[in-house]
This record gives sequence, C-alpha cells and structure tokens, in this order.
Amino acid sequence: MSQAKVLQEKAEMFERRAESAPDPISRQHYKEMAAHYRSLAVEHLDVKRDEPAH
Repeated sequence: MSQAKVLQEKAEMFERRAESAPDPISRQHYKEMAAHYRSLAVEHLDVKRDEPAH
C-alpha cells in the first residue's frame, strides 16, 4: 500500500472519530488531525510525482 493511501486512511479514521466525539474540543482536535493527514497525503503524492523515474 502506498504511503499516500495510508495517510488518507488515517485522515478518514480521524474524521470518523470527529463524528462520534462526545465534546466540541475533541471533535475539533480530530478534525484538525484529519486535515493534517490529508495535507500530508497530498504532499506525499506531490513528492512522488516529482521524483525522476528510475
């Protein structure tokens, strides 16, 4: 499995946690974590695309 896919799955996991969080602070934290992992996934795809073919 690609690293970008792993990062995207973690983002989805945090989104699910945000949906079921019992309080607003936890919900916000999980949403921020999801956004962070989505950003990392996009960065990883950008880096992978820019690498020269071997």
